[in-house]
Amino acid sequence: MRHRVLFVLAALLLASPALAADGVADQASAAYDLFAGGKSQPDFMSATYGKTALAGIAGKWVSLNGPAPDSGIETYGTDVEKFCAGAGALTLASPDPWTMKMTAKPLEIEFSQTYTLVAGTAFAERTEPNAYFAAIGLGPEKVGADFDRRRAMALAAANGTVQLYRPSPDIIVLVRGGAYPTILARCPKL
Repeated sequence: MRHRVLFVLAALLLASPALAADGVADQASAAYDLFAGGKSQPDFMSATYGKTALAGIAGKWVSLNGPAPDSGIETYGTDVEKFCAGAGALTLASPDPWTMKMTAKPLEIEFSQTYTLVAGTAFAERTEPNAYFAAIGLGPEKVGADFDRRRAMALAAANGTVQLYRPSPDIIVLVRGGAYPTILARCPKL
C-alpha cells in the first residue's frame, strides 16, 4: 500500500510540471537576479548596478559564437582558448563602477569602445572613430561617397545604447536593439 501511495504521488509530480517546477516567486527572483542584478528598483535606477555588473572584469575576453547558421549545432565557447591566444582577444577594464572600456586589436591597429552607465542595465556605447575606421579598413586614405556611407554605417553600428547583463562572473552579455546579442567569455588563466 505504501509503495502504491508513493507511486501515485511521483506520477502526479511527473504529470504536473508546474507542481515540480519552481514557484512563480522563485522564477521571478531568478529573473530579477539576471535582469536587475538582484537590486531593488531604487538601487537599480540609482546607478548601483554597475558596481556589481562591472566588478572584477579586468582581463582578456573573447566574443563567443552562437549556433552554427546551417546546422544549428551549438558552438558556444568551443574555441575560447584558441581565440584568447589570437587577435580575437579583447581587453576589458573598469576604471570606476560606471564605465567599462573594451580594447580590440583585430589586425595591427588598436581601437577602444567605452560603455558608460546611463541607468539600470543601459550603457552608452562610444567608439573612437579614427582608430576604429583605420582598424576596419576605412581610414582617411579611403575617399569618396561610398566610403563615407560605409563609415557612417560603421559608426551607427558601433555607437548607441546597449543593455549589459552579467549572468555569471565569466560571461557578459551586450544587447543592442534589434541585434543578435554579443556574448563575451573570460579567457582562462594560462
